[in-house]
Amino acid sequence: MKMTMRNICGALMGLSLAACGPGLEEEQGTSQQEQELEAGCTALGSGITSHSCAHSTNSADHVSVTATSGLTAATPGISTAHKQFDVTLPASAAGTVKFQPATAGSWAFYLTQNTAITVKDSAGNTLSAALTHSVSGCSLTKVAVYNLSSTTTAYQVVLGPASGNLVGVVAERVEDYTVRYYQDSDGDAWGNSSVSVLTACVPPAGYITQRYDCNDTNASINPSAAEITGNSVDENCNGSLTN
Repeated sequence: MKMTMRNICGALMGLSLAACGPGLEEEQGTSQQEQELEAGCTALGSGITSHSCAHSTNSADHVSVTATSGLTAATPGISTAHKQFDVTLPASAAGTVKFQPATAGSWAFYLTQNTAITVKDSAGNTLSAALTHSVSGCSLTKVAVYNLSSTTTAYQVVLGPASGNLVGVVAERVEDYTVRYYQDSDGDAWGNSSVSVLTACVPPAGYITQRYDCNDTNASINPSAAEITGNSVDENCNGSLTN
């Protein structure tokens, strides 16, 4: 059985999470790809949100920067992942910072306030958010996802105005937190290995992470079921009719 390697950093609250990284999807020869957020995604999954919350909670991962009024030579960057940038904005106004992705893909900007966020390309054109929704569980309250295709562009990120003229930002690449989910048609908590989706979003209804159900139309047949001998049925999916 191939195993999925996961970097578990949420529990290490007493340590810096700066060196922690994403989970690695290896099952079925699938690699993470540089692509836009898939159609039909209504919310990001718990993995990327929990990871971002861990950095927001850990004071060692906070970096303070001061945004500028518009793009200037002094506009600071917030391009480092696995950090929360505490951005001081101009008084009662929006502020600008720069973000240059290390890898192309869909980037999630988690914010500590439900304030406005606008992302512009190098020509100053405003990009449309691929997804925006509220989050909970830590000081992060909102996330906005943008499909950023260039690794050579310093995108402009305009924030605010915000209460107290301060907003925290955690940027994480969505594709780094993909999970494979398997269809569980019979509701026995075992999924069909042949029918799956790979996503960093909330999975479709009826999909779970556990697989190896050899009959997904019968809840009495799955790897945890007791084998009944003499009935020509492999109840526990181990390839044997006798054990």
